[in-house]
Amino acid sequence: MDWNALLMAYPQQTDVILGVKILREKIERAMQDVDIPVIDLPCREMEDLTPFVPALAPACEQVWKDLTGAAPEFAMDEALKVLAVKGDVPSMSEQDRERLDAITQNAFSRFLFLLRDKNGRLVPPAWHQGDCPFCGEYARIGFDEEDKRTLHCLSCGHAWRFPRLRCPSCGTSDHTNLGYFEAEGFEGVKVYYCRECMRYYKVVDRKTRPSHDAETEDALTLELDDLARKENFS
Repeated sequence: MDWNALLMAYPQQTDVILGVKILREKIERAMQDVDIPVIDLPCREMEDLTPFVPALAPACEQVWKDLTGAAPEFAMDEALKVLAVKGDVPSMSEQDRERLDAITQNAFSRFLFLLRDKNGRLVPPAWHQGDCPFCGEYARIGFDEEDKRTLHCLSCGHAWRFPRLRCPSCGTSDHTNLGYFEAEGFEGVKVYYCRECMRYYKVVDRKTRPSHDAETEDALTLELDDLARKENFS
């Protein structure tokens, strides 16, 4: 993440951005002690991420302590098990819930990045779908350069080549249902959409825009997501 680029783009959100930066740094330090396993299946083929909770819980608890100066008043491992299956954790204050969500979302993402890095052998050499071949997350951003387009997973960091004239969501190549739009102030970025499945994704043209990494570009173009959703794309 290019934090300076975010601070320049969103000066009114300085405190929030710096808060996320500090959180990420604490998570990275805590994750240094996590044993990243060798796995037999990519995460996309697993039912959920609960098998990794025992490894993640101590790191998340340490980050909580670093941020608050005290241990959480709940069992971190139990909370992570619930969140791993997208359930609702037991009642807690709104502030604690927001803190827990921030810690776990960033911790799971960092863990997936390290897990994919260690288990790269599980990623097929060619992949022609819009969801990540490792973790299964739908790719919401891609890059055009020379004669190829690559999609980038914002969860685990994997990138793969993808055909330009195909919807990553439903796979249609019917050009009558495929299109894109641009917006002033976002030169070099297009929002591609499909009217067959009503999904969209953003593409950065490296030839015309001095681009950053995928996560930074996604954050710098949030306004385009809003525009797409106003047109009922998801």
